[in-house]
Amino acid sequence: MKIVKTPLMILCSLTMLAGCQYFQFPGVHKINVQQGHIITQEMIEQLEPGMSKRQVRFVLGTPLIADVFNDDRWDYYYSLKRGDGRFYKRSLTVYFDGETFTHYDGENLPEATEEASKAEDPDTPVPSN
Repeated sequence: MKIVKTPLMILCSLTMLAGCQYFQFPGVHKINVQQGHIITQEMIEQLEPGMSKRQVRFVLGTPLIADVFNDDRWDYYYSLKRGDGRFYKRSLTVYFDGETFTHYDGENLPEATEEASKAEDPDTPVPSN
């Protein structure tokens, strides 16, 4: 009877250990998973009202989601899931009036770098070397 209990106990303990979601083997590499279009500040700065759809497609790329019912809206999405569990996402929606670009809207878009914002502001003194 003792011979049957030992393998049964080992099997039950291994089953419970395998079901634990927080158990991770040390040294296991998890990859980063990127999906969608990479949206950079330089790309957003190139957008100007009055551009054609072809010009916008050249700057941003082909939209990820082209709405069949609304041809005047393109959606761009980007997500990054890191191996350590952190998750980032960005979305950009571009609006048109017929064939001309009017405006965009988005969330978690990249911000202008400090040097670029200083270059745009003429009142900011430029440091000398």
